[in-house]
Amino acid sequence: MMEDKKGVMGGGYFRPEEKPFIDKMSDLLLKAQTMYTPQLTDFLNLREQTILNNLINKYDDLFVHYFGGYDNAERVRGIIAPDYFVPKDSDYDVSMYEIRYPEKFANLHHGQILGSLTGSGIDRDRFGDIITDGENWQFFVFKSMSDYIEEQVKKIGPFKVHLMEKDFQDLLLPRDESTDETINVQSLRLDTIIATVYDLSRQNAKALVDHGKVQINWAVNKNASSFITITDTLSVRGFGRIRINDIMGRSKNNKYILFVNVIKK
Repeated sequence: MMEDKKGVMGGGYFRPEEKPFIDKMSDLLLKAQTMYTPQLTDFLNLREQTILNNLINKYDDLFVHYFGGYDNAERVRGIIAPDYFVPKDSDYDVSMYEIRYPEKFANLHHGQILGSLTGSGIDRDRFGDIITDGENWQFFVFKSMSDYIEEQVKKIGPFKVHLMEKDFQDLLLPRDESTDETINVQSLRLDTIIATVYDLSRQNAKALVDHGKVQINWAVNKNASSFITITDTLSVRGFGRIRINDIMGRSKNNKYILFVNVIKK
């Protein structure tokens, strides 16, 4: 089921490195408004969705509709359109694939699948979520790339695989390995949040950042003093992933109270 968004979700602070994405979305918004035609985005991560939601708030006559293949998908495609337009799922050009592999001999991981897809020459913004029920795996990709991906992806890691396009009604029940936590931090610096969540010293957290082992919204960031905001996703190699769901205010001792979603490896 698609989801409609209109208005600001928080996270109105934009980073300089986000300007190319902002410019790209601004162009799509202008086209939708002046040409009265729907505009389809690539797959967007949570941070990109937040940026688009902030931008579209300036346009009273436009809406953005999201779809990632299933309810509560993290990575979704957006259709920016006049407010009278109601898109169908097929308008999003999304296909779902199931990975067939020798289950008795292989144990697939999210990172392996992600690496095989990007290694085949597919840009990250061309495919969406990778999900599992603990045994089987599925992922979402541009429907227009179906022939290419079926031809290019024959192995994941050392294992031979076969990709089968499936109907959305055959969706797996995704297993959620994450936990919600409330943490108190002295500042919103990248290294401070990593140190708090994974119980590391600030020095060790900074070293992870300095050595290129940390990503903010899927882009490597080597600046330990970078400030983090709502809907940012932090990926820490060897430790897991942190999503900033909310900044809830300050504690009595003036620390920031963050509501985060954490995956620990």
